[in-house]
Amino acid sequence: MERTEQITAQPSPEPDVTPQPNPLVAEPATVTACQQDYADAADVRRTMAQQDARNR
Repeated sequence: MERTEQITAQPSPEPDVTPQPNPLVAEPATVTACQQDYADAADVRRTMAQQDARNR
């Protein structure tokens, strides 16, 4: 004889939908911050340029 017992699924917890502060708008855009951001992304721009050159 087979057991036909049903397993009841536990409800998953509700996701946290509390609004979170956006770090992009939380701090002012200063020349120094923009220069630092541009310098930090040099490797990303280089990689994108290499990929673009390969696709042409």
